Amino acid sequence: MAGMLTLGALAADPDRFHLIDVRDAEDYAAAHVAGAVHVPLSDLAARADEIPAGKTPVTICGKGGGRSAEGADILDKLGHPGALWLEGGTNGWLAKNT
Repeated sequence: MAGMLTLGALAADPDRFHLIDVRDAEDYAAAHVAGAVHVPLSDLAARADEIPAGKTPVTICGKGGGRSAEGADILDKLGHPGALWLEGGTNGWLAKNT
């Protein structure tokens, strides 16, 4: 199972991570973590090759957990063993950054 990235660790070294919002388009358009790219969970496996070399992929959903953990597990199985999911998701990030 993929690990979790804390909001503090993201804030301390944001350039180390490639942020992937796995929610649907409407949720992403409403609000998202700064710098996150939108790749719906259903498209993640097909687009896993878009993750830049040298960056740790981090999946993000609304609250953190469910979909983002599933996304990180998918990436792990597809050759990104360091994939993580974001603690608190978009809601947690927004609470600390707005």
